[in-house]
Parts: sequence; structure tokens; C-alpha cells
Amino acid sequence: TGGGLEGVVQQIQLDIGRISERNLGRDNRVIGDHKRDCIAPYLDEGFVSYVNSLPIQYKVDFTLPRGQGEKVVLRRVAKILGLGTSSVLPKKAIQFGSKIAKLEGRKEKGSEVCSRLTKKGKS
Repeated sequence: TGGGLEGVVQQIQLDIGRISERNLGRDNRVIGDHKRDCIAPYLDEGFVSYVNSLPIQYKVDFTLPRGQGEKVVLRRVAKILGLGTSSVLPKKAIQFGSKIAKLEGRKEKGSEVCSRLTKKGKS
């Protein structure tokens, strides 16, 4: 991808295009293994389409520090809803925030079937 805001737009498009392969498969397997359902309102197709249609300047502001300059629209909504402290925290993907990716230390991809979660892989 290119640099600057155009590079960010290209990377967002790339990430949206492969989210079901890279992230959601892994997340669903982990959550399902614990007999839970995943609720992801920010992945609603209408919401994603709307946010994707907004100019990039509504989504990022690189003049602001980390924890304020990314996910600008979501941070503003969080602040309006009274979540002031949360609205300025750096955001982390759940697998990194929970340190599970580091603890596992495996080089698996979200699109792969995990042998540890299949009947063959369980002892």
C-alpha cells in the first residue's frame, strides 16, 4: 500500500476484504469452544458500509497522540455517551490486549482449522 492517508484507506479496504478469513474464523473458534456467542455490532454490514463511506479524516487524525488520533468517530461517540476515560485509551485487538497471541506463540492463521479444537486433535 502507499503512504499517508491514501495508504490508510488502502489498508482499511484490504483489512475489510479479508477480515472473515484472518480474524473472524479464529475468533469464532475460540469463543465457540467456550460455548459462547460473539456479538459484534461494529461488524454489521450497514454500519461498516456507512463508516467506510465517510471521509478518512473523520476516522483518523495523525496530528493527535495515540489513543486519540485513531478511531476518531468511535471515540467521539464514546465521549458523548459518557465513556470519557475509555474514549482516550489506546485500542488493542482482543488477542493482543489479552496477551493470548503471545502466550500461544504459534504461527497459525485465522483461516486455518485448528487441530486442537477438532475431534482429531483432542486427546
